[in-house]
Amino acid sequence: MVKRKMNIIFNILIPTAVGFTTFFLIYYLYQKMFFEYRWLAVIPLAIVTGYIIVENRREWKMIKQQG
Repeated sequence: MVKRKMNIIFNILIPTAVGFTTFFLIYYLYQKMFFEYRWLAVIPLAIVTGYIIVENRREWKMIKQQG
C-alpha cells in the first residue's frame, strides 16, 4: 500500500505540479511581454493539460496492474 502511494506521488502528482507550474510561468511571461496576445497562452495550457492527462492515465493503469 505504501509503495502504491509513493508511485502515485512520484509518477502522477509531482509531474502534474511541475507541468502546471511551467505553464503558469509561461503564462506570466506572456502577460508581461505580450499583453495583447496573452490569449495565446491557451495553446501551452492545452498542450500541457493534454500531455498530463495522457501520461497520468498511463501511469494509473500501470499502478492498478501492480497492486
